[in-house]
Amino acid sequence: MSLINTAISGLKAANALIETTGHNIANADTVGYTRQEAILQSSSGQYSGSGYIGSGVNVVTVRRVYDEYLVDQLRGDTSTYFQYSAYLENIEQVDTLIAKDSTGLQSQMDSFFASLQASADNPAYLPSRDVVMSELEGLVDRFESIHGYLQSQADTVNGQLSAMVEEVNTLVDSIADLNLKILSAQGTLDTTPPNDLLDQRDELVRQLSEFLEIEVSESNGAYNIFIGSGQALVLNGEANHLEAATAEYDNSEVDIMFVNSSGRINITDKIMEDGGAISGTLQFREEVMDMTMNSLGQVAVALITDLNAVQTSGMDMYGNLGTSIFADLNTDEAARSRVNASSENRLPNDRVIGVYFEDTTSLTTSNYYLEFTGPEDYNYQVIREDDGAIVSEGSVGTDLPADIYFDGLKVTLESGSFQQGDSFEIQPLKHVINDLEVVLKSAEELAFAYPITSTTSLGNTGSGAIDQGQMLDVSTSYFSQDGELTPPLAIVFIDESTYSIKDATDPDNLVDLDPPMNNLSFVSGVSNSIFSTDKGATQVSSYSPRLPEDPTYTAAGYPGLATDNGLNSETFKFYQTDPETGKVTELDTVITGSGASAREIAEQLSNIDGVEARAQTTVEITGLTNSGTPYDPDNTFEVWINGYQITVDDLAENQAIFEEGYPEEVPENLTVDFLADRINSHMELKKAGIYAVSDGESLKIYDKNGDDITVAITGDEPSVGTILPSGAAASVDPGDTLQISTGDEYVLNPIAGETRGMINNNTGYDFSTGGPYQYEFELPDGRTGTITMDKNYNTADDMIADFESKINALLDSPGDVNLEINERGEISYKVFMTMEGTGSDATNNITIGGSVDVVMASGISLSADPGAGSIFTHQPEAKSIYTGFQFEITGNPEAGDSFYINWNSDGISDNRNALDFVELETSDRLSQGSTGVTYTEAYSRLVERVGSKTNLADNQTETFAAVLEATQAQISSIQGVSLDEEAARLIQFELLYNANAQAIQTAQEMFDTLLASF
Repeated sequence: MSLINTAISGLKAANALIETTGHNIANADTVGYTRQEAILQSSSGQYSGSGYIGSGVNVVTVRRVYDEYLVDQLRGDTSTYFQYSAYLENIEQVDTLIAKDSTGLQSQMDSFFASLQASADNPAYLPSRDVVMSELEGLVDRFESIHGYLQSQADTVNGQLSAMVEEVNTLVDSIADLNLKILSAQGTLDTTPPNDLLDQRDELVRQLSEFLEIEVSESNGAYNIFIGSGQALVLNGEANHLEAATAEYDNSEVDIMFVNSSGRINITDKIMEDGGAISGTLQFREEVMDMTMNSLGQVAVALITDLNAVQTSGMDMYGNLGTSIFADLNTDEAARSRVNASSENRLPNDRVIGVYFEDTTSLTTSNYYLEFTGPEDYNYQVIREDDGAIVSEGSVGTDLPADIYFDGLKVTLESGSFQQGDSFEIQPLKHVINDLEVVLKSAEELAFAYPITSTTSLGNTGSGAIDQGQMLDVSTSYFSQDGELTPPLAIVFIDESTYSIKDATDPDNLVDLDPPMNNLSFVSGVSNSIFSTDKGATQVSSYSPRLPEDPTYTAAGYPGLATDNGLNSETFKFYQTDPETGKVTELDTVITGSGASAREIAEQLSNIDGVEARAQTTVEITGLTNSGTPYDPDNTFEVWINGYQITVDDLAENQAIFEEGYPEEVPENLTVDFLADRINSHMELKKAGIYAVSDGESLKIYDKNGDDITVAITGDEPSVGTILPSGAAASVDPGDTLQISTGDEYVLNPIAGETRGMINNNTGYDFSTGGPYQYEFELPDGRTGTITMDKNYNTADDMIADFESKINALLDSPGDVNLEINERGEISYKVFMTMEGTGSDATNNITIGGSVDVVMASGISLSADPGAGSIFTHQPEAKSIYTGFQFEITGNPEAGDSFYINWNSDGISDNRNALDFVELETSDRLSQGSTGVTYTEAYSRLVERVGSKTNLADNQTETFAAVLEATQAQISSIQGVSLDEEAARLIQFELLYNANAQAIQTAQEMFDTLLASF
């Protein structure tokens, strides 16, 4: 019977082998199936006298032909391939969109600028302007179509992520269920594996690896699956899920959340670092979608802002200043839409933040995070998302609104209870194209002309030439009145190296600007920029030192130079304010010496970086009177300037004091014209930078370098006749006298009642009605004075006399007030003192110091510590010197040459602003990295970056497809079913089966023979 049992065990084993082989053949095309094999083991032998005799074979188990390490590698290769495949599938669409002429931006920008060039060639031709308007609309449409497609693709990405998350959740549920089935099938004692269930589970895990990079560990036959930073998707028979939820900041995006019984965790960033299709899709959104939308927004903001700036700096066909082409991108509503608050911020939800474009040339293509880091609620950091750099930090305090500046942006914290832990995402560019809108109504409104023009005086003798200028903007006071430049300007050359810019409202009576622009340096033979392009540049202008109480008397002989110029020591402190943080830093302190000239003060101040100081000394002389009383001996009226006698008479022909053509004869009665001519032809005074200007009534003497000017006179002294019983003098002879002033003019500002444009020098005015009329003004000693006018004046003389009397009463030292009313009805005054003849060869002298103009670059300010005799107030008013335009003068102008800048009253054929439009195309108007780029270059770089990423993704996808295919082939060679091999095994196992059957038959025959023997 042992032979029968042995043969039966062999028959069963052969049957198991045949059934396993048949099972393999049946599942040859089943996805995920692993070839199985029956494992045989010989049965224990039985002992006999001749040794152990075998008792057959046992089927130990049926197992899978399985390589755990290759299966794990397959999962990793699958995740990597699907990561790049998903990335490529999405980026190819963006690459095609932005690179094709029919859908990209470049061709439309080219067409737009070509239309501008054509219109600039003939700005008065309306049809060419119509083409520009059409191309403008086409440009906006192209921006909107690209952005719309990108937004649609962003929505598609959200859909893809949501669908993949649902698929993942289905897979993990199935895997957890199979874990339970496998554990149930295995039982606690039987270790025979449920191979087909294991195959199903491995296939589901492989499918899961298409979406996520996973880690798989086995515990008692169950798979535990982990993702991200260790989150368990499957743990034995339990499954946790993912959720595609609205993003923490941007509600137009979805984030990936891990959900379990403990709550929800955002694992988007961690998953993005791993493999799988979800990772590839997230990487595409982060690296390509945001970058593309931001880059497109950067070009749009820069282009729209620049076009608006050029347009509003020009003049249209109607002669009006240009109005914006596009709607304002910096409305409060638009600014607030660029900020997304974290959904984790604490209540109340009351924070209001606006993001405004401040400097489009400094914009980056990054988003930012504004985080309130503590320990105080208002301590903040701004982090640039692209590189993690902290671009701004500090504390805004509780006084809102507060501004934060960085990377060309201004972030305004408007209101709300900002708290430690608050976080906001700033997306300045991502959706800005939604705000684009053409608001210009007609082609005639395109501002192709400049509102200003320059002219050259016909009387110029030099070779100087002025260009047609460059408009910068019209936000300055010069363009505050429609249809005129306020004021028109005259550029007047004092000599070949010095010029002043004057108010030319009255071309015959040029006056200083406010602030004054006098004694500016010019370099002959090269191009000189006439105005500053620094929008924040300011100027502080000092007064001249006060007049002394009395002239200095010098005994008979050569007139000595007075040394007291009235200037005492003064301390200046300069500060720099950071435009982004508002932080104020002290730059330096300058202490000037007592008696220093204005030139010396200016030289000291100019040593500070960002500071340029100019000095000028002005002496005004008027009221010349020549004695009418005969004296014995007569004292000739003589005048000296800085020790040089300018009234010297009877000079030889070969004299070397005055230049040729000087007025040789001294008039019997000195005049201001004569004195001016003598001063201007005096060789030494000219070398010293001193010149004079006369209007027939007053003489102004200037030292363009700011050195002191000393005036000395001698002549007949005043005389008084017999005193009458009433006490009045019967007659008065003023002698040889003059009125002298520093030239400082003090403006009377109405603070109650308005008289500007209503009073003049010719008629009286009734101040008794419509009042009270009060005026506020500065006094020479720095105090503020106030007077009230409440009478009815029949004549202008009476009115002016009362003004002068009231002001004179407020002076703290002797002086004569001289009131002036200009053609606009604006009132100002000057203070004069009288210099009288001495009646002998002695002289009366007076030294007058100069004034200083301090020009400071943007962000720089100063304070002064004034004492008696100071020329600056403690906090001098800094006034803008930015005009909004710039001109260039070349060549070699000569003294007296002048150039004029005025309103352009006939600009219909003017194409200067149109050329500025055209120039934008080739100008570096954006910043990328450390270099400036044009609009075209910026867009081309975007196309190149996306194209490069597409090519790289294509190559990587192809590479990892080959890697995956190789791994699959390697696994198939081990675990896969080969029909040829299985067929061969089937024949082999059939023979085994037949042989065992034959053994049974032989055993039966032997048994029958044994029975027959009885």
